[in-house]
Amino acid sequence: MQKLLYLLVLCVLVTSCSDGDILEVELAFDKNLTLCNLDPEVYFLFETKTNPSESLSLIFDKNPTTALIFNPVANNFTSTFEINGSGTNFNYRTYNGDPENLICNLLPDPNTTIINDYAATSGTVTTITTFVDDDADGIPSEIEDKNLDGDNNPATDPTDFDGDGIPDYLDADDDNDNVLTIDEKPNYTEADGLSKAQDTDGDGTPDYLDDDDDGDGVLTRLEDENSNGNPKDDRDENTSTPTVSRYLNADAKDTYDYQSFNKNSYNRIITVKFVISNVNLNVISLTEVDFGTYKSTTTIQEE
Repeated sequence: MQKLLYLLVLCVLVTSCSDGDILEVELAFDKNLTLCNLDPEVYFLFETKTNPSESLSLIFDKNPTTALIFNPVANNFTSTFEINGSGTNFNYRTYNGDPENLICNLLPDPNTTIINDYAATSGTVTTITTFVDDDADGIPSEIEDKNLDGDNNPATDPTDFDGDGIPDYLDADDDNDNVLTIDEKPNYTEADGLSKAQDTDGDGTPDYLDDDDDGDGVLTRLEDENSNGNPKDDRDENTSTPTVSRYLNADAKDTYDYQSFNKNSYNRIITVKFVISNVNLNVISLTEVDFGTYKSTTTIQEE
């Protein structure tokens, strides 16, 4: 049977008199939490440090309610739950070696051991989850949607250039031509903005917003000879520029019946802040602990 060691550490200067003595503990952590995935039935978040070797850890059950903490349906999602010492645990530990040798380690170092293990007997965990969506197309979100409100009304905030229902800051293909925006060379820089974006046919509309990039009268999406959803790999050897893709070759005018649009995907950067209040670790009682933040990036695939 595999034994999983759940460990963690804290950061603040704390004084406690729970047993009549003065206990001074320095919890100087950087507050960047790690999520251990060894046990599929619980969430195990931890932070460690050395010199001195310490850790803080929080463990709570995986279920549909707690899953929303890491994948919320709306921004600024908040949740609270109680530490009970059974199923939901918060621990402060000290070690005789590097905590990373034990925590979330399939092969723990037998030479590293726990010196002290203080388990919370009470406390309330509050989480605040925020996320930022980005289509990773080389153009900053604030340029594609100036107020990031997802408003697709061209009269007030033209954020959906191709009218496909996906705001430009979430749309990896802003002109719906089956060539990703980033592959159409928007060439954005802070100094020049989008002034140097590629415009193959010189019509004043950059390729990333032009559904007929070479101006030959055939939509880029319909110059997909092998019908694989990628116009970039189709060429016409009977033209003067046989190595240039059809959609960028004005002499390649054949039309192919490819009517499908590629699925859109974008990145969601999630940040979860954990605050623990009224926590009692027997030797330490704290009104509030800034446990730290956990960050992750997921890919959202739109149907």
